[in-house]
Amino acid sequence: MKFSVFYKWLLSLLLTLGVIVTLILLLVNWSFQRGFVSYARQNEILQIERVASLLADAYKRRGSWQFLRDDYRQWAKMLESAGIVVPPQMREQPPRRQQQEVADIPAPSSGPDLMAASIPLAHRIVLVDTRRDPIAGPRIPVREDHWYAVRSGGKTVAWIGLQPIEIITDELARSFIEQQRTNLVWILLAGLLLSLLVAAAWARWFLRPIQRVMTAARQLAAGNYATRVTVRGRNELSELAANFNQLAQTLARNEQIRRQWIVDISHELRTPIAVIGGEIEALLDGIRKPTPERMAALHSEIEALGKLVDDLHLLSLADQATLQLVQEPVNLTALVQTQIAHFEPRLQQQKLSLTLDADHSEPLLVLADARRLSQLVGNLLENSLRYTDPKGEIRILIDGDGERIVLEVQDSPPGVSETELEKIFDRLYRVDRSRSRALGGSGLGLAICREIVLAHGGQIRAAKSPLGGLAIQISLPRERSLR
Repeated sequence: MKFSVFYKWLLSLLLTLGVIVTLILLLVNWSFQRGFVSYARQNEILQIERVASLLADAYKRRGSWQFLRDDYRQWAKMLESAGIVVPPQMREQPPRRQQQEVADIPAPSSGPDLMAASIPLAHRIVLVDTRRDPIAGPRIPVREDHWYAVRSGGKTVAWIGLQPIEIITDELARSFIEQQRTNLVWILLAGLLLSLLVAAAWARWFLRPIQRVMTAARQLAAGNYATRVTVRGRNELSELAANFNQLAQTLARNEQIRRQWIVDISHELRTPIAVIGGEIEALLDGIRKPTPERMAALHSEIEALGKLVDDLHLLSLADQATLQLVQEPVNLTALVQTQIAHFEPRLQQQKLSLTLDADHSEPLLVLADARRLSQLVGNLLENSLRYTDPKGEIRILIDGDGERIVLEVQDSPPGVSETELEKIFDRLYRVDRSRSRALGGSGLGLAICREIVLAHGGQIRAAKSPLGGLAIQISLPRERSLR
């Protein structure tokens, strides 16, 4: 049987509060009983002190204890004068019979000093002289710390021994204690009931934010990415709500990107497929002749389509963190020079000047995948060549310090606005107007550049170029072992 968090929390609070209340009441009951016994003892000690005062006065008048030894009734009268209840047999029976009655009292179960309050105080008091010879009272064992001196004329003339009570069995006292126990039981039940109500209210209040998050999570799982949780307070639960809202916002943004991604990919694939399909239909229908020029154009479209599929595959590998790199020390300056040589004819065709400003004092080595790094530099040059106005300028800067090597590609107008700089690395994104779709490209080049740089542990950023166009700056970790 499964219990919800509410019932588990309620049960834990109830058990905790119940245990605390029970322990408190048990301690109160134990303390009360000990206090009651202590109270009874103190009362008996006060009575003993009154007996001692009466005995001291009697001894002063008579000069000895012979009057108590001669007449056992005098002892009973002395106790009654001190307010001690004397059983009838102590006033009527001779001493031998009285001592026999005391001897018939059951022995204590826990030692000679454990006496019940049901045994009269008169049966638990003994009077002895200074030599500890009995004068009056029953012959009972008394501990050393339960003797009380009888003083007359500044000296001790006798000792009173007391067997104090340890347990309460007196009917009145027992009835009082039972009544207190009953009251404690009712208090315990009331405390448990109150604990249940407090625990239930506390559990509902504490779990309400979690229930809001659970409800919102179900809505989020159903596809409602606009759902949000109200954040209240500043604690772990409010932090949970804030993190949930951030998760919902991220999922909503990713869902929007996914939908846009599908639309853009469909559009990118539709154009070359439509061109190729139209050309082939025209060839099949005999409208156009399969001339070498037309076949070359079809081959070019197929290559463009294949490159687009390869780019999409590379990005999917980057998303799954399975983009494989074969890393080795690569001379970045030499790699850039090789790529420039590949682009030289197209640069001359567009009448674009290209300058390379690199530090040649030492090899600028990075630990990288040479093939992916060539693709990175090629995409950067392709981007500048495609979107820079004719007779413009492209400048490549390579510099390094002790830890990193910086590669920066700058070009001349047209430029990119500040708002578009933040989106320039998004997939299938093209800058409108000056850098438009009409200029060609799939809009994946810079997105691929970012994934390659991140896979190498580097950083990439876009900024306005000093030449008036766009500047792409890349920072890669330097190869340490070969410096």
